[in-house]
Amino acid sequence: MRPALTGGIRLLSRGMPFVHRYAAPLIALIVGVAATLLAAFLTAQAEAGRREARFEGLASGAVAAIQSRMLAQLTLLRGTSGFFQASDAIDRDDFRDFIGGLRLEENYPGVLGIGYAVYAANPDALARLASAARDERAPGLRPWAAGGKEARSAILFLEPMNRMNLQALGFDMTSEPTRRAAMEGAAASGHARMSGKVRLVQEIDPVKQAGFLIYAPLFRPAGGLYGWVYSPLRANDLFGAIFSEHDLSELVVEIYDERVEPQRLLYRSAAPRAGAGQIVSRRMEVAGRPWIVRLSSSESFDSGPPMLFGALVGAAGALITLLLATLMLQQVRAKETTEREVRSRTGQLRKAMERLHEEAAAREQAEAQVRQMQKMEAVGQLTGGIAHDFNNMLAVIIGNLDVAERRLDDPSRLSRAISNARQGADKAAELTRRLLAFGRRQPLSPRVIDANALIAGMSELLERSLGATVRHETDLADGLWRVHADPAQLENAILNLAINARDAMPDGGTLRVATANISVAEGSDRHRDGLRPGELVLITVSDTGVGMSPEVTARAIEPFFTTKEVGRGTGLGLSQVYGFVKQSGGHLRIRSTPGRGTSIDIYLPRHEGEAEAVRSEHRPADDDLPPGRENELVLVVEDEEQVRDMATEALRDLGYSVVAAAGGEEALAMMAERGDITLLFTDIVMPGMNGRRLAEEARARRPDLKILFTTGYTPDAADNGGNGAAAGATLQKPYGRAELARRVRRALDQA
Repeated sequence: MRPALTGGIRLLSRGMPFVHRYAAPLIALIVGVAATLLAAFLTAQAEAGRREARFEGLASGAVAAIQSRMLAQLTLLRGTSGFFQASDAIDRDDFRDFIGGLRLEENYPGVLGIGYAVYAANPDALARLASAARDERAPGLRPWAAGGKEARSAILFLEPMNRMNLQALGFDMTSEPTRRAAMEGAAASGHARMSGKVRLVQEIDPVKQAGFLIYAPLFRPAGGLYGWVYSPLRANDLFGAIFSEHDLSELVVEIYDERVEPQRLLYRSAAPRAGAGQIVSRRMEVAGRPWIVRLSSSESFDSGPPMLFGALVGAAGALITLLLATLMLQQVRAKETTEREVRSRTGQLRKAMERLHEEAAAREQAEAQVRQMQKMEAVGQLTGGIAHDFNNMLAVIIGNLDVAERRLDDPSRLSRAISNARQGADKAAELTRRLLAFGRRQPLSPRVIDANALIAGMSELLERSLGATVRHETDLADGLWRVHADPAQLENAILNLAINARDAMPDGGTLRVATANISVAEGSDRHRDGLRPGELVLITVSDTGVGMSPEVTARAIEPFFTTKEVGRGTGLGLSQVYGFVKQSGGHLRIRSTPGRGTSIDIYLPRHEGEAEAVRSEHRPADDDLPPGRENELVLVVEDEEQVRDMATEALRDLGYSVVAAAGGEEALAMMAERGDITLLFTDIVMPGMNGRRLAEEARARRPDLKILFTTGYTPDAADNGGNGAAAGATLQKPYGRAELARRVRRALDQA
């Protein structure tokens, strides 16, 4: 027993290095598979939900079509009843002319006709009525009943008079229980009533159809019942005509009388499938009679399974996971090979053992860091992928990877396929950044502003953005009220709308920006359109472009919805404008007509505070800017040539003496030559020696040197790992001339 236990422990110990070596690829594989399965599951669930909602819409449309058609049939009977009530005596010719005007066979397929059945208290009276109704078209008209019973009612008129309807003349419908129940119900209630499923006496063709009838009672002025107007309907013809007017090819429709039983089936559009993906039953009532409408999805509806998109997501995720795990496995094996070579040469290189050991340890640490970074990047990409638009991204990546796999022997095509795949991934990353920026809802910095002044100040920017083919006009209202909003976001919103308008006018046109004061009263049309009551400032951006259809207008503010060609927009611009307006307590309205242009109205609440609260928007004049002095020499250090030239020119324009360097090493060399430098103005993030290290070296040589940092990152980046001076004297990019003048002067005057 003891040797077996010892052997098991030894075997487990030998297996531990294997687990340790391949832990990173295994973890990446497990996490990747889990994230892929989650993404595929969520995608499939969302697609299934959309399909279910679509099926519900089709089912509701089918039921609505039936209800609409049956309502029309009831209206026909009410009209015929009114025709009888309006006349003391109606003969066969009058009835034929009235019904002929309805053109039943052309306008109402499935309706065999409209007829009149008389009721008499005794057979003699009934025979007299039938005799009076005979003419050359119905010379043999006589009352007759089912099963040889004594007739109490008879069909006297039935139009159109064709060979099928001729069979029903004289028939006593009260002699059959199903018809009698509907006729008695109509007489008792005074309203139209529908019968259950019957075999119509008109069914003389070899192929029989299920049928039903609708009865409307006729009463004498004194109140006595004297008959019914009615319609016999053939179910297959009627419902087939209804559904032919609507595209219901993706539904299987079954209609049952009262209950779902085989013998009560009125109509079936096709044989239902046992494996239908969607099934729903709806109960409806027509003229006092319940119908059960059973709807199921057809094979064409179910042919695109809801798991299709989920499978695509899963396949793409699995491919990326396998590629990542394979790469990490190759790295592990490369590391093992290197270590084996080092161990094999240990005896020959004893004198260099210490140095090699340190290098191997450093290499192992670096590789571990790389693996950790790759693992975290992969996890972030896979889990964040749920929010991405997989349709475009995966099409580019998977398609080009397939090409690369087939072209391993063709380096140029392989390189091109990999480059295209990389471009697809870059576009997906950019889309993700836009999505996250849209979802964060950045906090605003609102203040009281004059919208007229802001728009006037944008004229030059708008003209540059619109180009030479688009004319820019403004119509700014006098005495415009102030608003409380973030001026930068409002300017960005107007610029977004202007760029959209420019894209809608490829052949040129006019962009018009107008302002107005409006008042919205409680219960007014504007209030009902969504505007809140009160005083509002209206900013309208309109163009003379191609315009939008109502369908496009309804979806214009949806995130990612765009009608532009691929690569010209993400569909987030108008969504961001809408979000800003809503955050500012306002309202956005879109008015557009195809071929006539688009107008977008921004409504912002009037600011009720004092006008003095409005801060000045004017830019300081050159005379207000603090100038440089004769003995002040500024060293500008910036790796971006255009930014360096801009800063150098601006400082010289302010009166400073300026020298410039493209990096830290060049700047230190220049300081060694020039001992009269009074201010070091340096970027923080630069290749080679960064700004913080440069400042430390410069201060070590010149303790009295004044330093001003600049950066395009967040203000916190300047103090990340640096000294306190960086946080206290940092100029954020982008900066203007006035801000540059003030910050440089402050840095030089600081004790």
